Amino acid sequence: MSNQLAEFAATAQLLDGRLVSLRRLTADDTEAALALHQLLSDHDRYFRFFTLNPIDLDQLVGKLTEPAPGQCALGAFHADRLIGVAHYTVACDDPKVAEIAIVVAHEDHWVGVGTALLKHLAQIARANGIRRFVADILGENHLMFMVLSDLGWPRKPIGYGSVRHLEIELPDFLTETPTATNAIP
Repeated sequence: MSNQLAEFAATAQLLDGRLVSLRRLTADDTEAALALHQLLSDHDRYFRFFTLNPIDLDQLVGKLTEPAPGQCALGAFHADRLIGVAHYTVACDDPKVAEIAIVVAHEDHWVGVGTALLKHLAQIARANGIRRFVADILGENHLMFMVLSDLGWPRKPIGYGSVRHLEIELPDFLTETPTATNAIP
């Protein structure tokens, strides 16, 4: 693993006791990222993409595994199986703001995968000068709202329609640069 990739690596313990590896996705993860998204249930696909219609998964996975500047994608791996992805894209109009998205394999919901990914993604974002995440979340996506609530970070909802736009302030304590030795409790 290159030094650049090692600086993004960490380990997290899930609520069920499993340890997962958190690391930046690479081109070697293309098949795993594609499989994770192809196996989403209709319900999970709707919550992630706001549609049941097919999307261009090859294009999405390409952006995740070979990100452009201003983008970062992390994967959570358990026993070499990709069980979740969180990524950000820096906003065009403000380099201190990044839009986030998270997807977790259905069978791995409710054990802290999304929380671990988002916490580590925030550490990387802060190290890169990002101060705030923004996200559009379906109002009925209670699990995602719970993830954000569990983190306890200040957040401000903008609008209360079926899609909620949230602005999430990243805490100052996340300013240390993540390294391979920084395990996430």
